Amino acid sequence: MPYKVENVGPHLIDQIWKHVSDGIEHACMKTGGDTDAHYLWTECRSGRATLMVIVKDKTIVGASVWRIERWPTGQVCRCLALYGKDMRGWLAQHVQKVKELAKLGHADRIIAEGRVGFQRIFPQAKVLRQLYEVRLS
Repeated sequence: MPYKVENVGPHLIDQIWKHVSDGIEHACMKTGGDTDAHYLWTECRSGRATLMVIVKDKTIVGASVWRIERWPTGQVCRCLALYGKDMRGWLAQHVQKVKELAKLGHADRIIAEGRVGFQRIFPQAKVLRQLYEVRLS
Protein backbone atom coordinates (compact mmCIF):
# COMPACT_ATOMS: atom_id res chain seq x y z
CA MET A 1 0.00 0.00 0.00
CA PRO A 2 1.50 3.39 -0.96
CA TYR A 3 1.86 6.33 1.36
CA LYS A 4 -0.71 9.09 1.31
CA VAL A 5 0.08 12.69 2.32
CA GLU A 6 -2.94 14.65 3.50
CA ASN A 7 -3.61 18.15 4.81
CA VAL A 8 -5.72 18.10 7.97
CA GLY A 9 -8.38 20.81 8.18
CA PRO A 10 -8.76 22.84 11.39
CA HIS A 11 -12.08 21.11 12.09
CA LEU A 12 -10.27 17.73 12.35
CA ILE A 13 -7.22 18.79 14.40
CA ASP A 14 -8.61 17.68 17.77
CA GLN A 15 -9.41 14.24 16.37
CA ILE A 16 -6.02 13.72 14.69
CA TRP A 17 -3.71 15.51 17.14
CA LYS A 18 -3.70 12.71 19.73
CA HIS A 19 -2.08 10.49 17.09
CA VAL A 20 0.73 12.93 16.25
CA SER A 21 1.38 14.97 19.42
CA ASP A 22 4.13 12.72 20.82
CA GLY A 23 6.02 12.69 17.52
CA ILE A 24 5.61 16.45 17.11
CA GLU A 25 6.81 17.05 20.69
CA HIS A 26 9.82 14.78 20.17
CA ALA A 27 10.73 16.67 16.97
CA CYS A 28 10.41 20.01 18.79
CA MET A 29 12.72 18.87 21.59
CA LYS A 30 15.33 17.51 19.17
CA THR A 31 15.61 20.89 17.46
CA GLY A 32 16.19 23.02 20.55
CA GLY A 33 12.77 23.21 22.15
CA ASP A 34 11.83 26.80 21.15
CA THR A 35 8.28 25.61 20.47
CA ASP A 36 6.20 22.65 21.59
CA ALA A 37 3.33 20.44 20.50
CA HIS A 38 0.74 22.41 22.46
CA TYR A 39 1.63 25.67 20.70
CA LEU A 40 1.57 23.95 17.31
CA TRP A 41 -1.80 22.39 18.14
CA THR A 42 -3.23 25.87 18.79
CA GLU A 43 -1.72 27.17 15.52
CA CYS A 44 -3.22 24.29 13.51
CA ARG A 45 -6.56 24.42 15.32
CA SER A 46 -6.91 28.14 14.61
CA GLY A 47 -6.01 27.71 10.95
CA ARG A 48 -2.80 29.75 11.24
CA ALA A 49 -0.73 26.63 10.45
CA THR A 50 -1.34 23.46 8.44
CA LEU A 51 -0.91 19.93 9.75
CA MET A 52 0.10 17.35 7.15
CA VAL A 53 -0.05 13.66 7.96
CA ILE A 54 1.55 10.76 6.16
CA VAL A 55 -0.63 7.65 6.21
CA LYS A 56 0.14 4.05 5.28
CA ASP A 57 -2.35 1.22 5.79
CA LYS A 58 -4.64 3.54 7.80
CA THR A 59 -1.79 4.33 10.23
CA ILE A 60 -0.16 7.74 10.62
CA VAL A 61 3.58 7.22 10.11
CA GLY A 62 4.62 10.86 10.04
CA ALA A 63 3.45 14.43 10.30
CA SER A 64 4.58 17.99 9.76
CA VAL A 65 3.34 21.48 10.59
CA TRP A 66 3.69 24.35 8.11
CA ARG A 67 2.82 28.03 8.24
CA ILE A 68 2.70 30.68 5.52
CA GLU A 69 4.58 33.74 6.81
CA ARG A 70 5.31 37.18 5.42
CA TRP A 71 9.02 37.93 5.73
CA PRO A 72 10.64 41.23 4.69
CA THR A 73 11.98 39.35 1.65
CA GLY A 74 8.57 37.97 0.66
CA GLN A 75 6.10 35.21 1.42
CA VAL A 76 7.52 31.87 2.70
CA CYS A 77 6.16 28.47 3.67
CA ARG A 78 7.91 27.58 6.94
CA CYS A 79 8.29 24.15 8.48
CA LEU A 80 7.57 24.31 12.21
CA ALA A 81 7.91 20.57 12.92
CA LEU A 82 8.51 17.33 11.05
CA TYR A 83 8.80 13.72 12.17
CA GLY A 84 8.20 10.26 10.82
CA LYS A 85 9.22 6.69 10.17
CA ASP A 86 10.62 5.42 6.87
CA MET A 87 10.97 8.96 5.48
CA ARG A 88 12.75 7.70 2.38
CA GLY A 89 9.48 6.05 1.36
CA TRP A 90 7.34 9.20 1.49
CA LEU A 91 9.59 12.25 1.59
CA ALA A 92 9.45 13.11 -2.12
CA GLN A 93 5.66 12.92 -2.09
CA HIS A 94 5.57 15.03 1.09
CA VAL A 95 7.82 17.72 -0.40
CA GLN A 96 5.55 17.88 -3.46
CA LYS A 97 2.52 18.44 -1.21
CA VAL A 98 4.42 21.17 0.67
CA LYS A 99 5.25 22.89 -2.62
CA GLU A 100 1.55 22.85 -3.50
CA LEU A 101 0.70 24.41 -0.11
CA ALA A 102 3.40 27.05 -0.62
CA LYS A 103 2.04 28.01 -4.04
CA LEU A 104 -1.51 28.27 -2.66
CA GLY A 105 -0.16 30.63 -0.01
CA HIS A 106 1.69 32.70 -2.63
CA ALA A 107 5.04 31.70 -1.13
CA ASP A 108 8.08 31.48 -3.35
CA ARG A 109 10.28 29.63 -0.84
CA ILE A 110 10.20 26.84 1.71
CA ILE A 111 11.99 27.55 4.98
CA ALA A 112 13.00 24.71 7.29
CA GLU A 113 14.97 25.23 10.47
CA GLY A 114 16.33 22.25 12.30
CA ARG A 115 19.14 19.85 12.76
CA VAL A 116 21.93 19.51 10.21
CA GLY A 117 20.08 16.44 8.91
CA PHE A 118 17.64 18.74 7.10
CA GLN A 119 20.23 19.05 4.34
CA ARG A 120 19.59 15.40 3.51
CA ILE A 121 15.92 16.25 3.06
CA PHE A 122 16.59 19.39 1.02
CA PRO A 123 20.05 18.86 -0.55
CA GLN A 124 19.67 21.91 -2.81
CA ALA A 125 18.90 24.19 0.15
CA LYS A 126 20.88 27.34 0.79
CA VAL A 127 21.90 27.63 4.46
CA LEU A 128 20.65 31.03 5.66
CA ARG A 129 21.70 30.84 9.29
CA GLN A 130 22.64 28.48 12.05
CA LEU A 131 21.26 28.45 15.56
CA TYR A 132 23.79 28.21 18.39
CA GLU A 133 23.16 27.42 22.02
CA VAL A 134 25.59 28.30 24.80
CA ARG A 135 24.83 26.74 28.16
CA LEU A 136 25.43 28.95 31.18
CA SER A 137 26.95 27.38 34.27
